[in-house]
Amino acid sequence: MFTSEKFALRKVVDDNPSLAPSETRSNLIKDHQKPFLSNFENFGKLYFDFTSSPGVQNTSKAKDFQLKENEEGSAFSSLGIVKDYASRSRKMNVDTMNVPSSNNEDPKTNDQKLSTTARIRMASQQFIDSYSSKDDETSQRSHPFAVSFSGLSDDEAKDIQLLLTLLASAEKIGQKQFKCAIKLIQLCSNRSLNEGNPVERLVYYFSEAIHMKINREMGRLACNERESMQIFDLREALMNVDTCISEFHLKVPLSQVCQFSSIHTIFENLNKATKIHVIDLESCRTGIQYIVLMQAIASCSEWHIDHIKITAVGKRLADFAKSMSIPFSFKIIMIDDVLDFNVDLIERNEGEKVAVYAPFFLSTLIAKPNSLEYLMRVIRKIKPCVTVITEVEANHTSSAFVDRFTEALFFYGALFDSMSDCLADDDLNRKVMESVCYGNSIRNIVAADGDERTIRHICVDVWRKFFQRFGMLEIELTDATLNETNLVIGNFNCGNSCSVLVDGGCFLVEWKGVPIFSVSAWKFI
Repeated sequence: MFTSEKFALRKVVDDNPSLAPSETRSNLIKDHQKPFLSNFENFGKLYFDFTSSPGVQNTSKAKDFQLKENEEGSAFSSLGIVKDYASRSRKMNVDTMNVPSSNNEDPKTNDQKLSTTARIRMASQQFIDSYSSKDDETSQRSHPFAVSFSGLSDDEAKDIQLLLTLLASAEKIGQKQFKCAIKLIQLCSNRSLNEGNPVERLVYYFSEAIHMKINREMGRLACNERESMQIFDLREALMNVDTCISEFHLKVPLSQVCQFSSIHTIFENLNKATKIHVIDLESCRTGIQYIVLMQAIASCSEWHIDHIKITAVGKRLADFAKSMSIPFSFKIIMIDDVLDFNVDLIERNEGEKVAVYAPFFLSTLIAKPNSLEYLMRVIRKIKPCVTVITEVEANHTSSAFVDRFTEALFFYGALFDSMSDCLADDDLNRKVMESVCYGNSIRNIVAADGDERTIRHICVDVWRKFFQRFGMLEIELTDATLNETNLVIGNFNCGNSCSVLVDGGCFLVEWKGVPIFSVSAWKFI
């Protein structure tokens, strides 16, 4: 009989068979459908605040995010995280589908290599098939799994073996067998490094997190480790590496796709209003996406603008608006806490059409449910014509360690894979993103508990239920937005690995079939 930890892994593998690509809307567009994209030539130069994802939060009373509904059907019930991941991984590329079967068929043709996610899936399957929780001798052997790697290259076999050991250490933690887990994670630490291939780098950061988890469980947490669990201000830490983040944004399509589809949706919903007011809840550093929005509006000769107002962005926008003869104003709202935010701080003019943009912000409040609900009530009072929300499409909230670990392993595996495809292994930008952003996020998700576990994400299906409580109706993102977003993806050399899946009315931005971000639009009814 499988342990619950093994069952969690089996659900990930069994529920992700070789699926044919699901139907998507046609990406063929006519010339007259291209005006927005034609004015988006500067989009590649946008600065996306990627540090907002996968989350930057202040320490607070961290409780599991609740919908205050029947918990039995909640996404946070037993193994819910893993089941959700399996159901969301519907659209797998060839290299993530060709996993060897039990009869050792060749997993791929000679010109293919397994993606990071495919290697994780294969390791999960091998773990389920080969690992016995009763065999404590695994902690004593250098190669604890007697498995066949027929058809794999030496590097792929080595990576599978490394991942198997990592999975075994996680299972032992779930069983509270910490001494055995220590021996296994030491094997991982000895064979991984932060400058290796994607799997080695991934295992390096997860090994750090698991080692920290073990120390905490055994009461051996050092003071400096305890301090590191308090989520620090990444924005301050990254003040000197903005160039690295910007270059990352230019070369990896995921963030640009989110930003483009969000701004295009705002553009469509403003619907030729003469007075426009966009409220950005997570103000970006340069506001260049709004420069592009202005440029697109200005290109529509039949669209007369009396005034554009942006709240919570910087002065660079004013200079650009002046150069295009667009009446423009901005206001920066400084608050110490979300609970200090209120409608009176928003300067409203009569006849304004308001849009709210929340990129990777709402998830920062999952650990503070009272603040999140307060913010939603304030947004409702603002009465925007559209609220566009971009979030991480993953479940990192479960109190069950194995659920969090499994979800995080696949999620960050896809992110590390994207960076390896788009950036050189020795690229400084990649190193910064993985060490400063992702490494700290992995440690917080995997190792921290209770109030200290502040990085939490939920999937769009859970957000939908939450938004329904506030009388919000999902607005279907349009074919035009999808078509032009696909054109943005096509501008990248690695764009064939990035795709947009339509899920209800929203977009899921995927990397080789793994959902990474969601973009959705809402209105109050």
